[in-house]
Amino acid sequence: FTSRFEVGVAWARAPHPGPLRFPGHTFTLHLRKNRDLVGSGYTETYTAANGSQVTEQLQSQDHCFYQGHVAGHPQSTASLSTCDGLRGFFRAGAAIRLIEPLDGGSERGQHALYEAQHLRQKAWTCGVSNTSLESILGPRTSAAFRPRNLPLSQETRYVELYVVTDSRLFQQLRSREAVRKRVLEVVNHVDKLYQELKFRVVLVGLDIWNREDKIHISSEASVTLHNLLAWRAQHLVGRHPHDNVQLITGVDFTGNTVGLAGISTMCSGDSGAVNQDHSPNPVGVACTMAHEMGHNLGMDHDDKDVQGCYCPMSRDSGGCIMAATFGSVFPRRFSHCSRANLETFVEKPYITCLANAPDLDRLVGGPVCGNGFVERGEQCDCGQPQDCQNHCCNATTCRLVEGAECAHGTCCHECRVKPAGTLCRAAKSVCDLEDYCDGRQPACPEDAFQENGTPCLGGYCYNGACPTLAQRCQDLWGPGTRAAVETCYSYSLSSDCKGQVPSVHRVNRCGVLFCEGGQKPPEQRSCTLTSFSATCQALVLSGGPGYEPVPEGTRCGEKRVCWKGLCEDFQVYRDVNCSSRCNGHGVCNHKRQCHCQPGWAPPYCTELVADIRTGRAPSESLPMGVLVPVLLLGVLVLAVAGVVIYRKARRPPWWR
Repeated sequence: FTSRFEVGVAWARAPHPGPLRFPGHTFTLHLRKNRDLVGSGYTETYTAANGSQVTEQLQSQDHCFYQGHVAGHPQSTASLSTCDGLRGFFRAGAAIRLIEPLDGGSERGQHALYEAQHLRQKAWTCGVSNTSLESILGPRTSAAFRPRNLPLSQETRYVELYVVTDSRLFQQLRSREAVRKRVLEVVNHVDKLYQELKFRVVLVGLDIWNREDKIHISSEASVTLHNLLAWRAQHLVGRHPHDNVQLITGVDFTGNTVGLAGISTMCSGDSGAVNQDHSPNPVGVACTMAHEMGHNLGMDHDDKDVQGCYCPMSRDSGGCIMAATFGSVFPRRFSHCSRANLETFVEKPYITCLANAPDLDRLVGGPVCGNGFVERGEQCDCGQPQDCQNHCCNATTCRLVEGAECAHGTCCHECRVKPAGTLCRAAKSVCDLEDYCDGRQPACPEDAFQENGTPCLGGYCYNGACPTLAQRCQDLWGPGTRAAVETCYSYSLSSDCKGQVPSVHRVNRCGVLFCEGGQKPPEQRSCTLTSFSATCQALVLSGGPGYEPVPEGTRCGEKRVCWKGLCEDFQVYRDVNCSSRCNGHGVCNHKRQCHCQPGWAPPYCTELVADIRTGRAPSESLPMGVLVPVLLLGVLVLAVAGVVIYRKARRPPWWR
């Protein structure tokens, strides 16, 4: 059923609360403009009338996209735009309600407010098959989704998103302004969906293919994804910094498929997805984009048959975002198993791009108290007052409450900065280092890894990972894969996979990666050759010509590693014994900087943190854990010496 009502101009243009009347209910929405929607380096690229490519950086990009909640409804959420009338969704309780303008989008005109379950649409599906997921992630068991001792990191992570729209979508929307509004509305919804996971999605760039497509947009989603990633590698990566690219297309993909993504590809060359704009309501494509981005972040499809993989929303209420199919009710929540998948993914040492926060001092729109970002002039920011659960922060002023030292951060506990030497980030692998609070800052220091070249499980550490041929083969081809025999590396593959020639380096262990066994990822092509009865499998790069290479830093001999395609001596890492500079109180990390033991301060671990805080001269004393026993031993020695002297003094003269 549909409820018609009038929306006043003042309500539509400003984030003031306004009542929405639904049969039997009245809702008051508290909204704030999402000023963190667009990054400071946001650019927009399109083709001018003369055929030249134009890239503009919009300095003051005001917009009409809001986020918030429903008054009086805990855990509610809302994401709307006021560009041409009021459009978006809000959730109060288990019910999802959509609102959109009638009468051509007039701000003063009538609007439709309806429950999502009353939409009539066919079921949409994700192009990622469960077979391909199992080949990469392995079989799913209930043990994988048991509650962990540690929750998702409390530190906010950021996805710097670049969006591409094709010519078919431009033809449907008819102007760059309309395309921009559509994209901003979609990303606003995606950002809201990911906030429950402590993620923010920030738009850093938009390519509008308004005249012709720069790749072939096929009705086969896998072909389009391959073409998009190839274009990204050749034309986008070096032009504009970003973490993830998402294509929104007006082309109808084959069957019920509306999206496809690479699996666990965030922070890599294959970080991207394709999405069909399949619904007049932008919430539809936003849910698709959130789903496909979830695959990029290592999330599996929800499986109700796996014990422990449950969704907090019923199927009738929309279910969860990583369901393999969805129908008329768009999902709004992430399941328990999606959270477990994400936790596993972000713990991997090479996932570093998500900690790269945008310049918070230069976010478009300037600092805003209540947006969840700690920006210039703020001591804390716990969101809107109705949502804030941080007793160390005044949500109205974004200032610390009286007596508080901090409000956020792994090294902040009960409004106090934790003592120096407190563990704040455990080592994730043999190539990682434990990180400790410095006693001064509430945030855990930047993640540090073992010095490059440190021996690890069958290889040498490189930027926190332990790259080996066997592990990389399993990452790409799935469980049960093994590294190919050495004779495979005696040949070089032709670019068209039609032949093989002897390698110019005889045995080149640092060129193309050859594997044996496993299952080919469905979105990639492969090339297979036979060498002395051995099978040599190579994957064609998703992002362009060539084959998957042996990872940088992989062991290729005794104290030798792969470096820029060649097997080189450790000297490529420069100083391989820089730990000698750390004065016995630390070791060198992957940046060739001293990683000090708890209580000792960088850069060379010569001073105790306690000395620095109190202003004392540099101390060569030991940390308190060693100093106290030494002092006690000294006192004991003095006491024994005193007793001996006293007894000697009491002896008779003839006894002396």
